[in-house]
Amino acid sequence: MANSDATATTTTTAVFIPVRLSSTRLPFKALRKIQGKPCIQHLVERVRRSQKIGPVVLCTTLNPADDELMDVADKLGIKYFRGSEVDILERYRQAARAFGIRNIVNVDGDDIFCEPAFIDATSAALNSGEPAPDCILWKDAPLGSSPVGIKVEALEKVCSLKDASNTETGWPRFFTETGLFRVVYMRPDDPELRNTGIRLTLDYEDDLLLFEKIYDNLQEPFSLKDIVRLLRSKPELLKLNEGLSDIYMQNFNRKAI
Repeated sequence: MANSDATATTTTTAVFIPVRLSSTRLPFKALRKIQGKPCIQHLVERVRRSQKIGPVVLCTTLNPADDELMDVADKLGIKYFRGSEVDILERYRQAARAFGIRNIVNVDGDDIFCEPAFIDATSAALNSGEPAPDCILWKDAPLGSSPVGIKVEALEKVCSLKDASNTETGWPRFFTETGLFRVVYMRPDDPELRNTGIRLTLDYEDDLLLFEKIYDNLQEPFSLKDIVRLLRSKPELLKLNEGLSDIYMQNFNRKAI
């Protein structure tokens, strides 16, 4: 189910933002507010600072609990698509078909500090000369600051071959572990942004508290480097969500089995 203005006209690249409201760790986190704005609005505004993308598509589920996200998408002037609650790859395939997308830059709805420069670099690589990557992943960047790039042609192949109906957790493995696709790993050019150990993804209440502190200390528009420098200058802020990455990965690995 997509916006009524969905067309079959092919667009080169779009940002897909997967988001739903039924999270067990931090329910309705996309709508939690920082400085009066829902987190999802902060993310959309950040994504729009990118220079090399087409439409922004909020990709949510058919669960009635996510109905409120349609109003948010309309208010922000972005497209939306509703599909499978558990098979995110199929949701993406159907969204790509609905909007005529060839390349997807995935920006998780939890990652409100995803770096626009990384989005641009991912888009540029997806649109590079042949052979262009089928999947682009980022290494060494702060957790929650980088997107994933996907060729829709490769996504179609994954969906036609996979035997899993639940792909919500750890879906990049369908590209990286099959040996069927050209996977490229990118790293931040700036050494200051590599291997920081900083966690910038919204899963727990303590993550939200850190995000609030970041917005209290920085004035938009600010970059990922600004965030890194702030947190290094105020290490007490890093302690707000210290240790949550280990807890998250334990839960992630259990769900991905």
